[in-house]
Amino acid sequence: MYLLLLLLSFAAPALHPILYTTMFLMVSVYVLLTVLVPFGSTLLSLTEKLPAPYATLLVVSAGLYYMAEVLSLQMKDEGYGAFGQLFQTTMKIVIMSLWLPYITQLIETIHALIPW
Repeated sequence: MYLLLLLLSFAAPALHPILYTTMFLMVSVYVLLTVLVPFGSTLLSLTEKLPAPYATLLVVSAGLYYMAEVLSLQMKDEGYGAFGQLFQTTMKIVIMSLWLPYITQLIETIHALIPW
C-alpha cells in the first residue's frame, strides 16, 4: 500500500490527497471490522461480572475515543486541524451523552443516601 501511495504521489500529485484519504478510510474500516470489533467482543465477554451497562459503556467509549483520535490525526495531517479538533470534541460530547443517564442515576442514588 505504501508503494502504491508513493507511486501515486509522483504520477498524479493532484489526486494524491483524495486517494490517500480514501485508502486510509478503507483500511480503517477493515481494521475496525477485523480487529477492533472482535477485540471489543472478547473484552466484553471477559468483563461479564461487572455491572451490566458499565463494561459495555467502557468498551464502546474507548472504541469511539480511539476512532476519533485516529480520524482527527488524519484530518490534521491533511491540513484540516480545525475540523479534526471539532470532530474530536464532538466525539467526546457523544461519549458523555452515552454516560449521562447512568451518571444521573448515580447522582440520584447518592443524593438519596445522604441525609439532608
